[in-house]
Amino acid sequence: MTSIIETIKAKVDVAEEISLVVALHKSGKTLKGLCPFHNERTPSFYVFPETQTWRCFGCNEGGDVFSFVQKQQGLEFRETLEYLAQKAGVALEEQESHNAEASRETSAAKERLRQLNEDALLWFHHMLLRSREAEEARAYIQSRGISADTVITFGLGYVPDQWDGLSRYLLSRGYSERELVVGGLAREREMGSSDRSGRESGEGNTENGIYDYFRNRIIFPIRDIRGRVIGFGGRALGDGKPKYLNSPQTLLFEKNTVLYALDMARDAIKQARQVIIVEGYVDAIIAHQYGTRQTVACIGSAITEKHIQQLKKMTKQVTLALDPDAAGSAATEHGIQEALKGFDRTVVPVPLPAGAADRQWPREGRKGGNNVHEQKGSYAGKQQARGIIRLEEQVDAEINVLQLPLGEDPDEFIRRDHTAWLYAVGHPLPLVDYFFVVKTADLDIREPVGKTEAAKRLLPVIGMISDRIKRDAYIRKLARLIAIDERSLYAELQHTLREQRATSVTATFSAPLDKRNTDSGKGFGKEQAGSVLGAPPIGEQGHPGSGQKREARTNGLVGAQRHGTSGILDRGEANRLKWEDYLIGLLLQNPGLSPYVYGIIDDGDFAGTDTRELYHILYSVYQQRASSPSLQSFDQYVPASLWDALNRARECVDIETPRDGAGLVKEAVQCATRLKRARLVQLNTELQFLIREATAAGDAQTRRQLQQRLLEIHRQLHTIDSATHLQG
Repeated sequence: MTSIIETIKAKVDVAEEISLVVALHKSGKTLKGLCPFHNERTPSFYVFPETQTWRCFGCNEGGDVFSFVQKQQGLEFRETLEYLAQKAGVALEEQESHNAEASRETSAAKERLRQLNEDALLWFHHMLLRSREAEEARAYIQSRGISADTVITFGLGYVPDQWDGLSRYLLSRGYSERELVVGGLAREREMGSSDRSGRESGEGNTENGIYDYFRNRIIFPIRDIRGRVIGFGGRALGDGKPKYLNSPQTLLFEKNTVLYALDMARDAIKQARQVIIVEGYVDAIIAHQYGTRQTVACIGSAITEKHIQQLKKMTKQVTLALDPDAAGSAATEHGIQEALKGFDRTVVPVPLPAGAADRQWPREGRKGGNNVHEQKGSYAGKQQARGIIRLEEQVDAEINVLQLPLGEDPDEFIRRDHTAWLYAVGHPLPLVDYFFVVKTADLDIREPVGKTEAAKRLLPVIGMISDRIKRDAYIRKLARLIAIDERSLYAELQHTLREQRATSVTATFSAPLDKRNTDSGKGFGKEQAGSVLGAPPIGEQGHPGSGQKREARTNGLVGAQRHGTSGILDRGEANRLKWEDYLIGLLLQNPGLSPYVYGIIDDGDFAGTDTRELYHILYSVYQQRASSPSLQSFDQYVPASLWDALNRARECVDIETPRDGAGLVKEAVQCATRLKRARLVQLNTELQFLIREATAAGDAQTRRQLQQRLLEIHRQLHTIDSATHLQG
């Protein structure tokens, strides 16, 4: 049976979808245009109609129609599926949900709530522009420097100091009182004794059983990333409390997941490769008005990991521009920690000097030990390793801080000195430099106690820097700051680094592992035996694992309907998809394999839409639970449209005979490496085809650019082939 994903892909043409946002021009058998994901003057973005894929050879992004919509619109897979299913005219409820009726009811309720919010927005906006009561609100908006055009663009509104003005309007539009309460626009009027006090305070003036949630406030519509109104923020006029009031949680609105103005900032974030996070609605509005459109605001001032999860799809540079008071500094510190948690981590190989393994893993008396570290020591002593490396994790992002003048909010700074603001945006303070400022602000670094405390606070920060040149530079900076000899700081830094390395992963690039008894793969952890890239292929015919039973199973795994980017690898494509299933199955069964695999491939290396998304979900869950990898509840993160792929991957591994920890690492690493190599071979084929077309068309500039990229691919292939025995 053809999956819902393949049905949609068969009905939605990737070229037509991409042409909605990219001006494509015919170039031989391909289409060509400027990449929407990075700034470029010469087109390096190609669409391959025959395989229904796309590729940018400038920023190295690529995939199918699902990956394009996800990246271009910043959507989750489930949202992308809904969007493309609607385009294809495919009903999701019947195929995606075991409870179709409940799914349809929830979908209808959300759509009704969206329409309710749109009608409320029209009323709020009209009141601001036309009502006499809004004179104070209009004066306040003008005093904050917000132009008339910006008021229209952001749909700002006003609600007068009445108990039920909005409620009466919406009820006249056919909505029920219950809908207004559930939608967060009204509250139920209390009855009995409390009703008596309500009437005395004016609440009883309403003829209905509800009263307005917002009163005497400037209204800021809050939209989702697709520009649909999901809630509202209200700024009190006069002495109203609280100063800012947001919609309560509804089916559409959850304060801790929404970023204000993200729908308007999305494209600018991708173009600038930077997002600026401010604290208030007006800060974001003024930043947009003055051209810094890559700006968003966190609702409620607290940055959360969910915010970062949305932003990391668009950029890897986060610039915090929160208010420069004590609360703002605390929010900045909190935002840094959330960003560090929310961004993915890249595994970086760091060579260890000769004999380091012996120093790190004592060998005496370790053979046959039950402790994982004891097994590592025993193994390290036996191998004639060609090179030992340590795999260090580092945050795959650049987090920095935009320093504001003391006492000025971002909107005030922008309006007072726009040039200085633009300079600050282009030259934010790197994270380590920021810590140098804030972590020593309360210390007297002229005194020995202050010097010691400064080193104690800053050395762990410096130790996080993987670039050794930068690390040395900051050691010199700290030495100058506290007037201490660099050699003393280096000695203390080495102690700090040893503590950090105690939890890092170690990998050995060596001859094949010797056979020995270790714990089974169940419960296999990050600290298990070293991974081996130099191991021989697993299985005689290049299939996952070995033995006739395994080969028979994998040969029947993938049907003709799963094509991904079919055609490029010919008969090898089906085999590649089998390996994708097998690797997902290994990771599901053995979460501890994650750090070994994630250092080799990313989701862009997967040809199948379903396996690519499963890998992405696995990676995200691992990032959240890296300290104790466990995927027992993994199914809750997987949309129903991927359940078939999930079961297929599990079945692919379930029939295998148990393997020890080292065997599992070896198998997973080889599988990941084979997939990485397959994608590089695919890129090589695509590039050679495009070079031939550019040569035939006499386009020397394009040919040179493609040849340069081809050389990079060849270098990567050479690196893989030199480190492994994989050649097929």
